[in-house]
Amino acid sequence: MSSCKNQFIMSIGRATFQFCVLAQPIVFGFILGMMYLEKSDQAFTAYVLIGSGIMCFWSSICFSSASDINRERFYGTLENLFVAPSGFEMIVLGKILGNTIWGVFSMIVSACFVLLFFDKNMVVDNVPLLVFGLLAMILSFIAIAFMLAGLFTLSRSARVLMNVMEHPINILCGIVFPLEILPRLVLPISYILSPTWAAKVIRLSIYGGTASDIQTSVFGLLTITLVYCIIAARAFKQIDYKARIDASLGVY
Repeated sequence: MSSCKNQFIMSIGRATFQFCVLAQPIVFGFILGMMYLEKSDQAFTAYVLIGSGIMCFWSSICFSSASDINRERFYGTLENLFVAPSGFEMIVLGKILGNTIWGVFSMIVSACFVLLFFDKNMVVDNVPLLVFGLLAMILSFIAIAFMLAGLFTLSRSARVLMNVMEHPINILCGIVFPLEILPRLVLPISYILSPTWAAKVIRLSIYGGTASDIQTSVFGLLTITLVYCIIAARAFKQIDYKARIDASLGVY
């Protein structure tokens, strides 16, 4: 909890993070709103109201999984966190949770702006499924952040990888447009990413769908989230091994 509280306070002190949390939701909401202004109410709800929020939330996840690890290495404090009594994994998880709270706040900012600025009806066919989809998405993104934090601790190119992966996820996972318009060759990549399944669950809650479609999407989301957790566990074990053998945890 101390790590989460400290991260929550320290993150918002950075100008870049302030932009991501406060300004970016309005920018994304406005751009997507203008793109989908003449579309159906369901499309507007799925890709503007929800899509812009997911994009903002994903940005905060990128910062918590990559930028913070890179920053600790730059400051020379990564080794101190690793040997802290509370455990390196718990400290990293606390950082992720702190940024997750800000990510949820950015989603709320985006939703409020879209609802107030655009005169569109927001349509949801299945409210309980929407709530479940959003909660499952948040948990899945936390798992992604935890996995990436472990992998980026092993990597010396965390900042480059962070910049590369942020916007392609929005494209590959069909967050801001239908996944079906992507080339078939890239769809296998899309379906190994949990945001794809989270977006599917949320769209089913808006457009409606059969019980089979809902079960398949929920199962895909939960399964891939579990896989991310397993990868994260193995990555942190590898971190422990390399730190003890190579003693190069803080080396660029």
